[in-house]
Amino acid sequence: MIGIVVIALLVFLGIHQFGGDDTPESNPTTTEQPTGKPSEGGGQNGELGNATGQAKAATEKLQGNGFGCSDLFNTGQGAHRGCFKYEDNAQAEAVFQFKPDGTIIAIRFESMNDDNNNNAAVVFDQVLQAVGNDTFGGDQVKKIQDAVKSGQKSQTVDTSWGEFELQNDGDSYELSGGKSGEDSLDVPPKTFETTKPQMLAALKAKQYVCTSSCTKEIGKYGQQRVYFYASDGEGIKDIQVSASGDAADVKKALPTALNDAFGVLKSGDIGALKSYIQAHSDGKSYASYVAGWRVEIRGNSSDSYSSQQVEITYESFYV
Repeated sequence: MIGIVVIALLVFLGIHQFGGDDTPESNPTTTEQPTGKPSEGGGQNGELGNATGQAKAATEKLQGNGFGCSDLFNTGQGAHRGCFKYEDNAQAEAVFQFKPDGTIIAIRFESMNDDNNNNAAVVFDQVLQAVGNDTFGGDQVKKIQDAVKSGQKSQTVDTSWGEFELQNDGDSYELSGGKSGEDSLDVPPKTFETTKPQMLAALKAKQYVCTSSCTKEIGKYGQQRVYFYASDGEGIKDIQVSASGDAADVKKALPTALNDAFGVLKSGDIGALKSYIQAHSDGKSYASYVAGWRVEIRGNSSDSYSSQQVEITYESFYV
């Protein structure tokens, strides 16, 4: 990834990178205790504010395993941080909220791999141990690992830290939960000033055909597409811009479709969003928090077919 800034690289036993065929280590690893010094500098994606204690330790371990971390917000009342790792048909994330002293109070972990179910489990266990050993305790991590091994698709896992909801679909794993006695932090709502009717009118004027989304044919068999969502009477809160077809056509079409969409969108965040997207336009997949938005960039290509998508959406967080 471009511009990776690694605050610290902590390598610990039993953790494996993407692409391995190993099974997850059953026993939690032992890690160093976090120091009291706040994290400094920025993450590779978006902005990364200060953290100490559990949040600092978790961030460093995830970064050391190739995750890019960024903050949705980081204030005197607490922070909402996401660490993301997107590679081809695999993606993983560790989203967590923490108090000013670094105490983690809520988490959401996800790992999926369309090509290799075992790798999805390996990376899920990697995330679980990176955050959980210092936050939940090694014995409580073991409880969650045992629940994963049971193979149940959906179950509640009670621990001394708090209650977790575990979803296991074989090729994807999700875990969410909150610390007992703590309330998760409210996520500020985000919308663009532009409304759905305004976007529809502007794209139709550029010869897009609009039904449930707005599309325009490119090349022999491809298309560029803009999809957007807004609640009645409110500004757009989710927009997806994509192109698919011949690789050469897609390379030209995606920037055009992005310019068509950004030419209509109004917000003080536009500059930061455009800058991030332009800096990650190499056809690979990325995810980050940027200016209070969640941005996902997905790329997939072969000799005969290519697809690229950029999605900007408000973050939702429920545990």
